Amino acid sequence: MTAEQFELRYSDVPYCELERGEVVRLMAGGWEHSRISYRIARLLGDWAEQSLRGRVLTNEAGLITERDPDTVRGVDVAYFSYERIPVGHEPDGFATVAPEPAVEVVGKRQGWGKIVEKAGEYLRMGVERVSIVNPATRTVHVFRPDADPERFGESNTLSDPVLLPGFACAVRSFFND
Repeated sequence: MTAEQFELRYSDVPYCELERGEVVRLMAGGWEHSRISYRIARLLGDWAEQSLRGRVLTNEAGLITERDPDTVRGVDVAYFSYERIPVGHEPDGFATVAPEPAVEVVGKRQGWGKIVEKAGEYLRMGVERVSIVNPATRTVHVFRPDADPERFGESNTLSDPVLLPGFACAVRSFFND
């Protein structure tokens, strides 16, 4: 199945992705997953609005990460600069343009191997930073195409002056109510 067929046939089916041409059902993320995804999207979104540099998407925004066979992933949080997708040029359906950073929050009963596989797909499509947020360990692992992954704990601050100039936040702010 192609990404376009998937979008037409499964638009009303919640919690699924297209993985190498096959529909894969997903479990809803749950309370903690949603709370953390929202906090990250809000923190990053506030910065994006204040800096006027881009916009943040959440709620399983569809990204076409691979073609032939097609894979469509529902990213938890993604930032697109206005340079990558100018105002008025937003895609009508799934995005084929890579966000600069993408964030995945490890969901209940979600395997580490599967989420790292997703990170690899994002990097191959052109995402420059992929953060995997793990509520169980209260850590963030940041993957880059040109370096080994980095692990950040609650006492660390995340920033990326190249991709997100002026943005910085404490890792603990993702987890605290």
